[in-house]
Amino acid sequence: MQHTMEKVKRPRIAVIGAGIIGLPTAVMLTKIFYKPEVTLIAEEFSPHITSDIAGAIIRPVVDNNKVGSCDSRRDEWTKVTFQHLYSLFSSPLAKTLDISLVSAYDVYEGERQDPWWKDYVLGFRHVGEEEMKVLQYPTGKNCWAYSTFMMISGSYLTWQMEQFKANGGVVVQRRLESLEEIDGVYDIIVNCTGLGSRQLVNDPEVYPVRGQAIVVKAPWIKTIFAEETEDGVLTYVFPRADSVILGGTADVGNWSTQVDPLVSKAIMERCFIYSPGLSTAEVVKEVAGLRPGRSTVRLEIDETILKKSTVIHNYGHGGLGVTFFRGCAIDAIKLVEHCLFQNGFTASSKL
Repeated sequence: MQHTMEKVKRPRIAVIGAGIIGLPTAVMLTKIFYKPEVTLIAEEFSPHITSDIAGAIIRPVVDNNKVGSCDSRRDEWTKVTFQHLYSLFSSPLAKTLDISLVSAYDVYEGERQDPWWKDYVLGFRHVGEEEMKVLQYPTGKNCWAYSTFMMISGSYLTWQMEQFKANGGVVVQRRLESLEEIDGVYDIIVNCTGLGSRQLVNDPEVYPVRGQAIVVKAPWIKTIFAEETEDGVLTYVFPRADSVILGGTADVGNWSTQVDPLVSKAIMERCFIYSPGLSTAEVVKEVAGLRPGRSTVRLEIDETILKKSTVIHNYGHGGLGVTFFRGCAIDAIKLVEHCLFQNGFTASSKL
């Protein structure tokens, strides 16, 4: 009697969105034991997306709208992401990915509780009066100091795209008006569209948090500075390998991506107070983008939105995308594997 081996079906998975949330999720999916066929679908890719202009430090750049701050999973997401970047920083890839460990100062007025993220950066401490005088920061203010990682999101995304393609991932440039357009084409759809989820999955909880920043040449700046006032005025100085980013804004509900010259002028004036030498820096460009605001990150299985495909959402990270991305990707993978198991797919390294 002749026996034939039945070919095991490979699951088909689509990841929608190619930013700092979507692309790392897609790369990790190409490595799971279910050996899925992974397709990355996005309207735009790096360097033409919001992630490319992000400040990109492991610490909330914007916390005034508390995006993700009430999520019980935030600590683990932050810890995992920090560990991931530390491993890359300690590897030969650090130069290629432009990952650096930078000291930082956060200035604030009045009394504040220590931030929830203090245990996930290095050497968190309160700055004393004498050090404040040396720094020549305005009197009457308080300050935290710590060290954290900064990376160039564009460099990281370029590397991730190379990994994705090398692992057999398929890239499709396409704008989706609705997930119903690909219902049934894929067994699982992972939605990482950020602000686009407001329209794509009809989520009214998603809203824009507009950010504007200025890129300058100031090679003498080696330290991060940030201040966020109680009324939401945001100021920061973020050094990169070849430039410095001056910011910023956190305008909730503002959909404009056009640079406002008056806003740029105000940003520079605020930054000059803390780093007067920046007044001589050459301006390289001015940028504006929209963070995907939401009361909390949506990372969950959604079996009701489509008839044939199972949807897993991973969006709504606000200004915390770079702080959470690795941890969120791992949790998204766990949800994918749960769904594949429930649907009868076989996990095997022999596939």
